[in-house]
Amino acid sequence: MAATAKQIEILKRCGRPVAHLRAQLKRKRLGLIFGAGVSKDIGFPNWTELVDRLAAHPEVKGVEQLKRYRLENSPAFVLTRSLASVTQLLFGIYRLNKIETQKLSTPLTFFAEQTIKTDWLRLIHHELYSGLTTEERLKKIKNHPYLSSFLEIIKRSPITVNYNFDDTLERMLLLARNDVERESTRGYEVADKPNSQFQKDNSVVYHPNGFLPSTFEDGTSADVIFSDEAFQDQLLSAATGKYVHLSNHLFRNTCLLIGLSLEDPTLQSLLRQNSIANPGNIHYVVHFVPDFGAADSEAMKTLFRQNFSSYGLYTIFLDSAGIKFLATIIAMEDEPFHLNYAQHVQKLVYYLVGSVGSGKSTAASNFRNLITYDEWIDERKPELAKAEEDVDPSAIPDINRWIAEQFRKKNYALQSSKEGIHLVDRAPLDPLTFSAPEERPTKSAALLEQITDNGTREICKGHIIHLECGMEEIRIRNSLKHKYWTDSQYQQLLVRIDEVYGPMVRTTICTRGRDATAVAREIAKVIFLDDYRPVDLEDTLKQVQAGTYAV
Repeated sequence: MAATAKQIEILKRCGRPVAHLRAQLKRKRLGLIFGAGVSKDIGFPNWTELVDRLAAHPEVKGVEQLKRYRLENSPAFVLTRSLASVTQLLFGIYRLNKIETQKLSTPLTFFAEQTIKTDWLRLIHHELYSGLTTEERLKKIKNHPYLSSFLEIIKRSPITVNYNFDDTLERMLLLARNDVERESTRGYEVADKPNSQFQKDNSVVYHPNGFLPSTFEDGTSADVIFSDEAFQDQLLSAATGKYVHLSNHLFRNTCLLIGLSLEDPTLQSLLRQNSIANPGNIHYVVHFVPDFGAADSEAMKTLFRQNFSSYGLYTIFLDSAGIKFLATIIAMEDEPFHLNYAQHVQKLVYYLVGSVGSGKSTAASNFRNLITYDEWIDERKPELAKAEEDVDPSAIPDINRWIAEQFRKKNYALQSSKEGIHLVDRAPLDPLTFSAPEERPTKSAALLEQITDNGTREICKGHIIHLECGMEEIRIRNSLKHKYWTDSQYQQLLVRIDEVYGPMVRTTICTRGRDATAVAREIAKVIFLDDYRPVDLEDTLKQVQAGTYAV
């Protein structure tokens, strides 16, 4: 079915995320992270409502205490604490009530403390699931505005992280089993411990804050992260590496966050750590907007910038129908996608260019969650570490053919892929920067012939990112790779790079004084935030061949 006007409008805003997320799903490198906003449509209470229910429970009797923390200008306390702190307060009241009613002697034994914790979890469980029968809840899961659209992604993803306690995702996977699966599997695996080992390589649902299934006895966590004390412990554990599995998941994969307010301190910490240590790995967060047309555009821009700079998050503003469409199009098979939607979603190709030692390969290594192409496909020839004038002239024709073959292989791979965001170390014009101007027409003809297989295949267009670097830093960086050229050779190369790429539309990033992380952060801004401006490299080679290229 052809795209509707609203879908086209969404694709105009989300074309880059769609291209990236579809490619990551195919590579089994896409993960989902769900929050409370997803469970709201099922009928589960939000955190404030759940706290209110707990406070009103006859075994807690904490309503009056809660009021004292919520009344402004109260002579007692003004609410300056988080909901987690209030929950800690309610548990304290509940614990004292238990000690008094059961006439327990203090200090309590470990078993007595554990019994009270279990009863507290049962109380939370009761208030969480109260108000809906099992049949009503299953009906709401089936009729959820967008959740079922994520089913195929969940099935194909390595881990789905769920910050909610409830078992909505598990129920959905259970209902989605086919006849064969019903005989052998639940259709999912649940984990709630930070260092859990998984048996399955997909359909794993991880609850970092704990798990309270609808049947309490069916795998309830030993504890849940619901109080200030528990959150602080979790944050400390994350800082000391206990949550290395979740951290590695964020580091290795591209994640799409749905229904999250980003208030969870552990998630904030993990996202920030990833943003600092792995700035090229951008994740996506859906921010719910009931009516995009009526939303505050300046507020959205501010939120977008904040999420990107602080957490490496690309914010997508959508309503429920938009979230459903996003999930559907990410999981869509190639044929219907290319028939109906591909014309609205760009395949983006970026070429990294610059002097030897400018940091191209190091920068590209920070973007393994894109489709990246190394400098050379085959084993590097040792002569490439030398300036061309220092290489045996008789070896140069063979080296030139070998280099052209590397670009032919990379171009073939680029042309074979119809989607995604691609980052290529070196562009097909790079060989010209190692040659004198009078040699470039002949070299361009040879490159064109070999890369295009005698004109049967086009050279892929792409956005040029030029890494500019000072002489001193080039010298130092090359020495670390055991390359030693003279200053005049470096200067000649810089001049020739400017001659070849200077007339082209390109983005120049100054790498002077910036380490690899800072450079990667600047490249990420170009790839994810700037307009995509591809140039026709094949036409440029033809112009150089004909002697009409303006330098």
